[in-house]
Amino acid sequence: MKLPTTEDRDPQSIGLSQKTDAEVLSLLLERQVEALKAAADAIPQITQAAAALQRAAAAQNKIGYAGAGSAGLTALADCLELPGTFGFPPDRMRILYAGGAKNLLHLEGTHEDDQQAGSNDFEEAGLGKDDILIGVSASGSTAYTLGVIKAARAAGTHTIGIANNPDTPILNEADHPILLKTPPEIIAGSTRLGAASAQKVALNMISTLVALRLGHAVRGHMVNLVADNDKLRQRAQRILQDLTDCSPVQAADALEKANGRVKVAVLMLSEGLDVSGAENALVLNNGNLRPFL
Repeated sequence: MKLPTTEDRDPQSIGLSQKTDAEVLSLLLERQVEALKAAADAIPQITQAAAALQRAAAAQNKIGYAGAGSAGLTALADCLELPGTFGFPPDRMRILYAGGAKNLLHLEGTHEDDQQAGSNDFEEAGLGKDDILIGVSASGSTAYTLGVIKAARAAGTHTIGIANNPDTPILNEADHPILLKTPPEIIAGSTRLGAASAQKVALNMISTLVALRLGHAVRGHMVNLVADNDKLRQRAQRILQDLTDCSPVQAADALEKANGRVKVAVLMLSEGLDVSGAENALVLNNGNLRPFL
């Protein structure tokens, strides 16, 4: 019986017990790197998905992520990281995970088989017309994620589907399908390895491109961060010094007055504006700092 790639076994997995630790680890790394090449092959699809996400973010619509098991954890990580890294508003982010938060400590697989649960979770998430949802599934046929995507399409929510097997329901249902054709896993069916690595890379590519286009990442800096701890305050001060040639004291002072908001502090230093003036200038430019640099 021909198996889906994500369920097939890599021939190189035979005889692993006879190899040294270093040989096993080298093989694992080699196969992970091979899996990442799937993202390169999918750049045209990733480009279209990023454009859709950019439109939704620019229009201040909501962004949802959906998945189950390992793929759901990959989606969850991206959803949680975007507010801190690129300043995506947390109140506009949604995560739909099979089984909910209580299923994160001990992943029970039965939840991913429930398509109706996916549909129900979508309804409760408050996503609707012109919002966007990213569904991630290694197999491409996870019932829960498929239920979310079908409900999203019915509600007029734009959909991005990421899967590692071709011609699968989630790719067929999504407005913007992304096929990450990864090779069979060293441990058959363990898609937390190569498949998940490729998923994470694709998600990183999408969100980083969108952040660049929206002006949340400028000259290699995450200018949309809010410095709310010591590490981020130090990083924010370095950003201000680099973008405005100010002194460390000036950077710290502007950052304090701006309540940790890097973009506001940059305009205070570069344009001689007060906090209110800097905020208004950003509003007039859709939050994009690049026109001022």
